[in-house]
Amino acid sequence: MLLGYVGLRQTVPIVPPLLSDLARVRKRVTEVTRCPLAEEVGFEPTVPVDTAVFETARFGRSRTPPSNSLQRRLAGTLGGETPLRDHLRFDFMGKTDDDELFMRTALDLAVVAATHDEVPVGCVLVEHGVVIGVGENRRERDHDPTAHAEMVALRDAALSRSTWRMESVTAYVTLEPCVMCAGALLNARVERVVIGALDEKAGAVGSRYNLLSDPRLLHEASITYGVLADESSELLQSFFQERRPT
Repeated sequence: MLLGYVGLRQTVPIVPPLLSDLARVRKRVTEVTRCPLAEEVGFEPTVPVDTAVFETARFGRSRTPPSNSLQRRLAGTLGGETPLRDHLRFDFMGKTDDDELFMRTALDLAVVAATHDEVPVGCVLVEHGVVIGVGENRRERDHDPTAHAEMVALRDAALSRSTWRMESVTAYVTLEPCVMCAGALLNARVERVVIGALDEKAGAVGSRYNLLSDPRLLHEASITYGVLADESSELLQSFFQERRPT
């Protein structure tokens, strides 16, 4: 036991906490009370683990899509009440004749990123058939953690516009956007997003989260998956294989 002093006056004894007490303080496990109604609209975690992690991660999860979402509308056309996760790979809008053309432009930008030792991701923004913004991953070159391809393309397009709104714009992205980029596309009110390869680890447009098809948010975008998906995946795989040999 340690004694503290102020001048010559003895103060209240200071007792160091036991290690077991510290461990008990650090360990925070919260039992999640599951609510079927809340889970139906996506607020409750659908992974059967009662831990504090899901207290912070449960909002906006795409495992159980909201009843008004594009996922559920798609499920109705497929003859089921609750869509399977694989249904996320279907087109919500369908491909157009120009989709491959603009996606190849995005792939060319991704190749440029790879030559600068950047993760090869490219993005092209198109309005009424005209390219208004382009971008490739530039995090390493710009020393900017937000310089993903979508962010760079949005900034590029904004320079030539009189408004931040992009309500008639289609975004072509070689890799499924992350949470940051999906949020930026949502805030820009982008009308449609065309995706090449899916990102099972960090994708926020169906794989891990579903920010662009959530009616609780301010905007919903039409989504098309799988345009030149093989080419996009091969480019990413070759990039990482060269730098992370097995």
